[in-house]
Amino acid sequence: MGPFFRTRILRHKDEPDLRSSIPPPLETVDRHFLRLLVDTNSALKVNYPCSVASVTLAQYLNGHYGGRSVTTRRRDSFILLVRNEAAMDYHRLMRLLSLLFAATSIMLVAQAGEQSSLDIYVIDVEGGEATLFVSPSGESMLVDTGWPGFNGRDADRIVAAAADVGVTELNYLLVTHFHTDHMGGAIQLSERMPIHHFIDHGSGTNLGERGQAAFDRYAQLRGGGKHLQVKPGDRVPIEGIDVRIIASGGDVLREPLAGAGDPNPACRDFVFHGEDITSRGGDAEDQLSVSAVVAYEKFRTIIMGDLTWNKEYDLMCPNDTVGTVDAYLVSHHGAHTSGSEALVLPLQPRAAIMNNGPKKGGAMQTFEILDQVSSLEHLWQNHYAVDAGNHNSPDRFIANLDTGDNNAAANSQPAHMGASHWIRVSAQSDGSFTVTNSRNGHRQHYPPRP
Repeated sequence: MGPFFRTRILRHKDEPDLRSSIPPPLETVDRHFLRLLVDTNSALKVNYPCSVASVTLAQYLNGHYGGRSVTTRRRDSFILLVRNEAAMDYHRLMRLLSLLFAATSIMLVAQAGEQSSLDIYVIDVEGGEATLFVSPSGESMLVDTGWPGFNGRDADRIVAAAADVGVTELNYLLVTHFHTDHMGGAIQLSERMPIHHFIDHGSGTNLGERGQAAFDRYAQLRGGGKHLQVKPGDRVPIEGIDVRIIASGGDVLREPLAGAGDPNPACRDFVFHGEDITSRGGDAEDQLSVSAVVAYEKFRTIIMGDLTWNKEYDLMCPNDTVGTVDAYLVSHHGAHTSGSEALVLPLQPRAAIMNNGPKKGGAMQTFEILDQVSSLEHLWQNHYAVDAGNHNSPDRFIANLDTGDNNAAANSQPAHMGASHWIRVSAQSDGSFTVTNSRNGHRQHYPPRP
């Protein structure tokens, strides 16, 4: 406590030496008042009839107190009133002060570690989707929940990532669409941490019998919280960051975001996907995906869900409605049915993070399109992509190097139950950010754009 406190304690000349006495229990304290007023960078004064004690705090933060916002906590005072049946002796006063100082030290540690960054965890859910955003305010938003089953494997991985940044509850769960690899883990996750708000595009389409049953279970779960059905242009009301919806329910943003709106040259040679792709079972629901741009002052990123290739044209052509981003969270696990040049090239990201599985997503075409991005410094992957071969990034940029279940067909639901690793992005308000691979600790810092 030396760096934080300056303490002066004067013992009354008539007080006996209490070193050998046994202090009475603090529960007997009742009538005389010890008033402790603590506020940011203010003095703490102790008034006591038998002793004089003064403590000056050079630094103070109310920590995570009373569920209040950081700003409010810093303004609030903390007042402790203690009453004693008889005059409180010097020994008991010192004991009370020791307890106070111990509690205040914990608060100061919390201040030293107070979050001033936007932290993003791209969580390995074996080819599903789960990305956790933790605002500088401490509020959290999880985008998708991974697969169901496997004894809660994906829910446990999400909880582990949340614990790494001190999150014990979710302020917002944004479900991009109602496929099992995105929505399926919600029930198991809700058994492990509270979820307060549910954000999605409303109801599913063409889900099949099993998919519809899964959606019905999710709909019942969200009925226990607050539900926000979003549309393009809406903001998610998370404190400390700006989350803007750019696609939802088949509609896309029509008015460009600030700084966007220029003609998109990549639209000229756009080739639409035909029925061989659009007729696949999952395409109808993928088209409805909720997509969002997330900004922390000068830092920007984008998360697309599984918005389809043809819908990307609607969003980005003929004019770019999004603008540039610093980090691109690669669309649709890196599958060949999303991530067109019309989307990716105007973004001009400096880093890309792909939440793929060993045999799900990570298509050769995706690597080839990312190679065309002149601003891209590094591609980070949650898994080594088996089908991409030599196109994979160097191992230090890959969180999980396993090649998946050898008995599983390509794009089938994986069953890997072993240890997993995430990729973390820590972004600052000036636009700089650091990406870290939790497997090996490899990290790369990206300074602010010129």
